[in-house]
Amino acid sequence: MLIFTACGAKQNNTPQQQAQSKSTTEPVKRLDPASAPLYPAQKEAQPTDFEVDLLSGETFRLSNQKGKVVLMNIWATWCAPCREETPELVDLYEKYKDEGYVTLGVSIDEQGESVVRPFMEEYDVTYPMYIDTDGTVMEKYGPTMGIPTTYIIGRQGNLRYFAVGAVTKKELEPRIKELLAEES
Repeated sequence: MLIFTACGAKQNNTPQQQAQSKSTTEPVKRLDPASAPLYPAQKEAQPTDFEVDLLSGETFRLSNQKGKVVLMNIWATWCAPCREETPELVDLYEKYKDEGYVTLGVSIDEQGESVVRPFMEEYDVTYPMYIDTDGTVMEKYGPTMGIPTTYIIGRQGNLRYFAVGAVTKKELEPRIKELLAEES
């Protein structure tokens, strides 16, 4: 039996979320029925920029990632589908990080580091992580329709895909490879 799940969230109100909810576009051809569907962007549009301090102490500014493929994953430690997809996100990051691929985890855990750091250790999360306790990212990208929510941004800095629900490596990898092959 196959069940798609995502943890619930509030209604849409940002331009990115409103565009998603009004979209009549079909998802891209599914490669993995166990994955949440990926939806293509309706038009070329740069996602809303933000700058945050990562758990590593480094600063991450989305607009500074132009020329790279960025997967931004909004998640929480209490979300079962988030836990399911994390090992595959780690695998993808490790496999493609030297080719211009970045994964940014955006935790919405209100408890902050006390729950996120143990989660990162348990799942060997190596990609950059931000805890959005002050709403910096969610003010621009949320509230989401559910979590996990994933955005994929191409080398040109435009939003290319989004998904609500756990996305599998089998579904993501061909899209990431396709975007990495594009000129920046």
